[in-house]
Amino acid sequence: MFFRLWPMLLVLFTTSVAAIDFDYQGISGESKDNVKVYLEAQTFPDNSSARRIISASSEQTKRALRALGYYQSEITITETAEKKFLVDVELGERLRVNKFELDFVGAATKDSRYTGAIARSGLAEGQVFTHAAYDSLKSEFDRLASRYGYFDAVYHKAEVQISIVNNTADIYLSYDSGERYRFGDIVFTNPELPQTMFANLAEFNKQDRYDSQKVGEFNQRLGETDYFQVISVRPDIGNRHDGEIDLLVGLQLKPRDTFEVGGGITTDIGPRVRLKWTRPWVNENGHSITFEIEAAEPKQSAQFVYRIPIDNPVDDYVDIQTGYIREKTNDTESEKTILSTTRQWRLDNEWKPSLFLKWQHEEYRQADQYSVSDLVLPGANFARLRTRGGLDPYWGDNLQASLEVGHPYWGSDVEMLRLAGLGKWLRSYQNHRILLRADLGGILVDDITDVPASMRFFAGGDQSIRGYDYKTISPKNDDGQLIGGKYLTVGSVEYNYQFAEKWRWATFVDAGTATNDFSEPVSVGVGMGIRWLTLIGPLRLDVAKGLQNESDPWRIHFSLGPDL
Repeated sequence: MFFRLWPMLLVLFTTSVAAIDFDYQGISGESKDNVKVYLEAQTFPDNSSARRIISASSEQTKRALRALGYYQSEITITETAEKKFLVDVELGERLRVNKFELDFVGAATKDSRYTGAIARSGLAEGQVFTHAAYDSLKSEFDRLASRYGYFDAVYHKAEVQISIVNNTADIYLSYDSGERYRFGDIVFTNPELPQTMFANLAEFNKQDRYDSQKVGEFNQRLGETDYFQVISVRPDIGNRHDGEIDLLVGLQLKPRDTFEVGGGITTDIGPRVRLKWTRPWVNENGHSITFEIEAAEPKQSAQFVYRIPIDNPVDDYVDIQTGYIREKTNDTESEKTILSTTRQWRLDNEWKPSLFLKWQHEEYRQADQYSVSDLVLPGANFARLRTRGGLDPYWGDNLQASLEVGHPYWGSDVEMLRLAGLGKWLRSYQNHRILLRADLGGILVDDITDVPASMRFFAGGDQSIRGYDYKTISPKNDDGQLIGGKYLTVGSVEYNYQFAEKWRWATFVDAGTATNDFSEPVSVGVGMGIRWLTLIGPLRLDVAKGLQNESDPWRIHFSLGPDL
């Protein structure tokens, strides 16, 4: 038996595929592109005859052109050389819509998304007919029904009758959208979890009109709690009732303890290592614990955070935090211990305000000054982050502001008010991107030497003024040592051009100063760089030069992370 089969098996596994080239005449643009797609998808054994190739390719060309409404085309394919063919086409007139009978009923008749889809389809009597436009309209109806809750939608008739003789198309479309469902109950399949707390993460209410995008956002916010390793949120379509549809939520908690090891490298601080331990679920109220250590040559830190959810664990909670930070940079040596409590919540306009009370003990040496500082600082933060485009956003802004107040009345060594703000804006058009950044700060205090080193302002570095080393811009003492400033003003304009799928070219201008009286000249840095788009944000390599002194060298800046 084997000996009778082996010749066929030998042919099957040794037959090579013919390499066939096509040239085109009489067609261009959309019609040529579509024909190329159809023809280049063909495969023929190497021993195929020209007659077989011409026959199959003629049929494929006909299909490609009919998809675009060309039913009157004349197609001639000839072999011009071995395995090389000329496709000569006379397109003829395109099909026209003779009749478009649309029977459209249901709640969607008042939905502008449906009526807009009909208008954009181009399907109207006297207009050119293409199967792509017809299929696209039906697909759009299906998409709208799925997203916006028309779960009873049905086609009673969907038919196109083509008259090749008359070169016309008659369209018969009967569509009943049914009613648009509203959100019902959120049903958790884990009754032991605090359901109200997690239901509060949904940005919709019962009886709101259904929108699958809101379901997806609810799923994402459940993921942001960091409690779960498996999350499933889906509409219970099979049990929809009385115009409502419930959501079924299945959750699986992470292990009791999770550990992370990470790191990175920048030209500001060099290599960095990070170790993190998290107990995401301490008790039935959703409390969590995080302990994190970061270490780089100029800076080391450790912090412990105990989080208590209030309304929800993502943006409505109380943090109790303690930490230690040690830094040795340029003329700064600082060791700081912090104990704080923070209350954060979220406003309807996407702003996240927080109030905090912080005790800070710092031993520091700044230039020729050595001191010990104890501060009790009540304060507030305001933040808003908006992005579009996922990990590589094409649009967005990040606004942050903070206020801290120290006074001997509540135990601070110094009377002071510190304000800081950061703004980043990103806008894109096709392959072009503009990034704007502003970093501002001010300290109201009699003498900057009363302020601990970690709270003074410095400029320069990857995230400040490129062309200058990390934190090297500030007022100096008589010996030329950096002492830090009361005020910070930094601005940046960067232009990016995407020249390949994962690559962008950049050019930029950064300018600003850290100062006590604005008597120092503004430091300006200019440069250019390259951006490689990775899964965790763009990797940036910049070459920049400070313009304050002609002797300033070109500097390399390397960083990784999101633009905003």
